[in-house]
Amino acid sequence: MSVEKDVQVVQIGRQFAIDLEAIPGAGYMWELPQPPKELELVSQQVVSISKEIGGNSTQRFLLVAHQPGDYSLAFQLKRKWEKDPVKISEFSIQAR
Repeated sequence: MSVEKDVQVVQIGRQFAIDLEAIPGAGYMWELPQPPKELELVSQQVVSISKEIGGNSTQRFLLVAHQPGDYSLAFQLKRKWEKDPVKISEFSIQAR
């Protein structure tokens, strides 16, 4: 399993997006198991779909920070019916 890390600085009260590459045709979608209570998950959707069979798509998560601070998010790429993720993408969020 691979792990990617990224840092984002966001403004309190403003929505911010995290885009991740998914493969919905093969069942691989991103999940955010437990976001910190100070970060609200507003929505998640697939915003671009590959025209190729089994191609990659972009899955967008919209969040908003309600409190200043430093937070960690760990998204998991997995199939719903499988227990373990094949990839984890970690983000350090600095809300100011």
